[in-house]
Amino acid sequence: MEDLHTKLGYLRGLADGLGVNEETREGKVIQQIIGLLNDFVCYIEDMREDYDELSTYVEAIDEDLSDLENGFLEDDEGPADDDEESDYGQDYGDEDEDYDVSFTVECPECKYEVAIDEDILEDGESLEVLCPNCGRVVFINDEEWDDELGDLDEDDEEEN
Repeated sequence: MEDLHTKLGYLRGLADGLGVNEETREGKVIQQIIGLLNDFVCYIEDMREDYDELSTYVEAIDEDLSDLENGFLEDDEGPADDDEESDYGQDYGDEDEDYDVSFTVECPECKYEVAIDEDILEDGESLEVLCPNCGRVVFINDEEWDDELGDLDEDDEEEN
């Protein structure tokens, strides 16, 4: 920044040494240009200070975010012992056990993919799942669904 102030000071001294003053039209133009350059230098200096402050702030945010990420990664590492349990809590050690079934349904209105969890299916009550994007019903948990699910299970057993 000192370099810009030095160059501007040199330009002012050069104009004064040449006898440029505001009595002539050319002198008025040169003095206005020098004044404008002074404004630019001040503005650039302010921007540099703001940039330095923002850069420091962003570095602090980045460090905080890194700390949070490390905390979440430590939480998501799962169990430390060797019990064949994945990060998602599903046990793959015993193939006969049921595991969480989750699937998505595409909204016919807006084509948004809506995830549906097994917990909804096990609920004994009739339930409508709405698209969070447009509000349209994309799935209904009722007896017809249970019948279709039973048919699918029977088809899977026949294939095996």
